[in-house]
Amino acid sequence: MKNKNYWNRRYVKQLEEKIYCGELCIFIDKILILTFLVILVFLGFFTFKKLYYQIQLNRNLEKLSFEKKILKITFFDVGQGDATLISSSNGENILIDAGSGEGMRIQESEPGKLITEIDAGKEIIVPYLKKNDVTLTGIIITHPHSDHFGGLFSIFEAGFYPKWFIDNAVPTSHPLYEDVLKIIKKKNIKYSVAKPGQRIKIDDEIELLFLAPVNEYKSEVVDRAINNSSIVAKLIYKNFSLLFTADIEIFAEMDLLEYKDQLNSTVLKVAHHGSFTSTSIPFLDKVNPKIAIISCGRGNPFGHPHQETIEKLNKRKITIFRTDQNGNITILTDGMNYKITKEFEY
Repeated sequence: MKNKNYWNRRYVKQLEEKIYCGELCIFIDKILILTFLVILVFLGFFTFKKLYYQIQLNRNLEKLSFEKKILKITFFDVGQGDATLISSSNGENILIDAGSGEGMRIQESEPGKLITEIDAGKEIIVPYLKKNDVTLTGIIITHPHSDHFGGLFSIFEAGFYPKWFIDNAVPTSHPLYEDVLKIIKKKNIKYSVAKPGQRIKIDDEIELLFLAPVNEYKSEVVDRAINNSSIVAKLIYKNFSLLFTADIEIFAEMDLLEYKDQLNSTVLKVAHHGSFTSTSIPFLDKVNPKIAIISCGRGNPFGHPHQETIEKLNKRKITIFRTDQNGNITILTDGMNYKITKEFEY
């Protein structure tokens, strides 16, 4: 009777459906298993990469000789803007840019509008200066855009006046920057204009070398001309170097190529918050950094950093740190080895 079932159409159909279902289920199971394995390999790769990088950081920390002078560089998370503090073991503290003030309009050469809701000076920089008992030696404002100088008013109000002040003396239509210069003059703070080739000795082994502005730039877009006129400086401590590029765009980068091997640096502070208008391939290849620091605001309307810039950095296997994802970023170096720490991982 059982054998006759094989000739029963309904039975055969049911059997066919069972076999098909079984094979299909097996096929689906294989896909699920393979997908799971791929995910495991993918996660394992990035876990290994992260672990490897952490091991390298720890090794760098172990190599750091605290018997030697330690140079500390802090990139502040000031939202859409720039602010960096250079601190040496001998008590010299130089602030490069100061973020924006509350309610200020951020000026960029790309379309977009942003009125800041935070005061970088009051909420971020001043608390850090007080907590770490910092006395400012000097302030450098790379160019007169509000996301680079706006935080100065709160810094000054808190009593943090430097011994000297440097800018690029580029004409600006921003009325508040004139107020900054008035305060500098009123407080008898030594004022000077950055010149290419000028050096600031932080101590006998650490110096800041000014490379730009090289030319006086003109553009139909005023903010673009001001960006290209930014101060560019290279921080040098033995075998360690860091290139500060402010907001320069491709025009200024091409002029800087004349420095050739002098551009080569351990760390690049990526220009113009990671905009596609900057970090051109010829310039990036001359700098040839191991580390890239991008200062930008989370969810900013300009789309910084742009994907084009990220792809250029990734293609060259340059490790990227971003203030919008990592908060304050700190570099410690003895001139030979260095360690980078971040506030958080967003």
